[in-house]
Amino acid sequence: MMLIDCPFCGLRELHEFHFHRLLPPPDAALDADGFAAVYERDNNVNHSVEYWQHRHGCQAWLLIERNPSTTEVISVRMLRGDQR
Repeated sequence: MMLIDCPFCGLRELHEFHFHRLLPPPDAALDADGFAAVYERDNNVNHSVEYWQHRHGCQAWLLIERNPSTTEVISVRMLRGDQR
């Protein structure tokens, strides 16, 4: 069972959260419309940075870094305006 440590609510089960999208890697080349960074990139099976929302809890938006292969959550941070 995957657990996510919400900064407000503590450890919660995955079903309380809603996945929104995967973020492109920070070194991704951005063209004028951002198409290549979003649609022409290789997904890393060992590392991803994702937007999630704690839907059945505090409603917080989170930036979650995790390993999709093992479901290990590496870090959970509050989403702020400075992320892409």
